[in-house]
Formats: sequence, structure tokens, C-alpha cells
Amino acid sequence: MLAWRLIDDGEVDIFRSLSVEEALARVNVDRKTKINTLRFWVSGPAVVLGRFQCCHKEVNLRFCWENGIAIARRFTGGGTVYHDKGNLNFALCMDQSRPYVPKTLPELYWTFVGGIASVLQELGIAAIFDSTRSCLRVRGKKITGTAGWIKRGVSFIHGTLLVDANLEQLSMALDVPAGQPIFLREPNLHRCMESKRDVVTTIEREMETPPTMDEIKSAVVRAVSRISHEPIEHGPLADLEREAAEALYRDRYSRAEWNLGYPLQDTISTPRESL
Repeated sequence: MLAWRLIDDGEVDIFRSLSVEEALARVNVDRKTKINTLRFWVSGPAVVLGRFQCCHKEVNLRFCWENGIAIARRFTGGGTVYHDKGNLNFALCMDQSRPYVPKTLPELYWTFVGGIASVLQELGIAAIFDSTRSCLRVRGKKITGTAGWIKRGVSFIHGTLLVDANLEQLSMALDVPAGQPIFLREPNLHRCMESKRDVVTTIEREMETPPTMDEIKSAVVRAVSRISHEPIEHGPLADLEREAAEALYRDRYSRAEWNLGYPLQDTISTPRESL
């Protein structure tokens, strides 16, 4: 029986982690024998834009720059999310030839994010899958953000779980003030996909005795194993994936042009460490 690979490598740099996410998907597309992977990761304080968003419409730029909150962009669509070490990120990179792997994003979310809701309920978390927003809610408040990518036999989704994130900092970082400098996603491209604002909470805030991060990770592993009926074993990144991630980091994720875009008017300095 083919096994899933579980990656939990401890990488906390947001830019390098996002490089790994894209590398997993793109390398798998080119494999003759594809690998199913579940990855966990956390990062320091950051806001992560969807592929088609504009930072000046999503982020309080000055607050982030002044408080050391990184601004990054992922390769998938969807809305902006906040990260810190109280936010568990998960990614699922899957071979569409497996019978349990759907080929559309709504079905992927329903199957896998919905499956995660079921195991979180076993931990006492009142998680409900919201198919309209493709997210998890606890008592009506959102605890996840999700995004996905489908191409040439690969289904990829990744998401967040607000376990014990700093919601005050999240609120400030995403409170967009008027009059910010304008950044274009690409030169001469003004169109921006805007986030759908929502009320969020954390698992810790909604429980008297919340589970640990490790217990939540184990629950997600159980969910994937139940859906796939396949074992999940720890494994490293392949050399080809490491090389692809390094190239993506060098050419894309370490660059302000990718993360912020192109300034229409350069009125605020943008320190390299606050991309």
C-alpha cells in the first residue's frame, strides 16, 4: 500500500515556507509517480496575500513595517490571512489518480477540510465546515482560511488553523487605513481581488481546556488517514523539491516585487526584512 509522506520540518521563515508549498505542487506535477504529502508548518508574525490581491487594499502597511510583521504572497488565490506561531498551517499535495482525491476545489474542501472538522469535534472543538466560504467555524466565527491549486493531475490545498494566534495583532495588521501608497500586482495591472471580511476566533478562546498544537496535528493526520485509508509516515523533502524551493525563494519569494507588487508612488520606505 502506498503511504503518504508527512513533513513537519520546523521551518518558520514565511518566505521559505511559501517557497516549499509551491515547490511541492510544481515538482509533483512533473513526477511520473506522484507523491501524496501532508505538511505542517508555522511562522513568525506575517500577513499572507492571495495570488491576485493588492497589498494596499488588504494590509495596514505602516503597522506591519513598524511592528516587524512580514508581508508575503502565496502562489494560490483566495484572501489575506494572518500568521504567527499560534497559527497552524497545513498543506495537502495529492495525486488525482487516487480514487479519494477530487478534481475540483469545492469537492477538495468538502472532503478534506470537512474531514478535519470531524476529527476536531472528537477533541471537543465545535468545528463546523462552511461550504459557502470553504472554511471551518466555531460558533459562527471563522478559524481557518483555505486556498487551492489544481493542475495536470495534482490537487493541492493549504489552510490555516487559528489555535492561539494574537487576534489583536491580526486585527491591527488587517485594518486598512485610507491613503496608503498604491502597489500594483504587476506593472500597469490595477485589478485586485479583495478579501471577504469575516469575524474570526481561535480554538483557545472557544474552549476551557483547549488541545495542544501536537494534539491538533495528530487529529489532522487521523482525518487524512481515514479519508485515504492509507498510512502516513514522516519523510523529508526530496532533493528536487529542495532545489525547486530554493530557486523559487531566490527568484520570487525573497523579492518585494512578488510580495508587495510594484509601487505606483514610492512614498513609504519598505525595509527588506518587512517584505
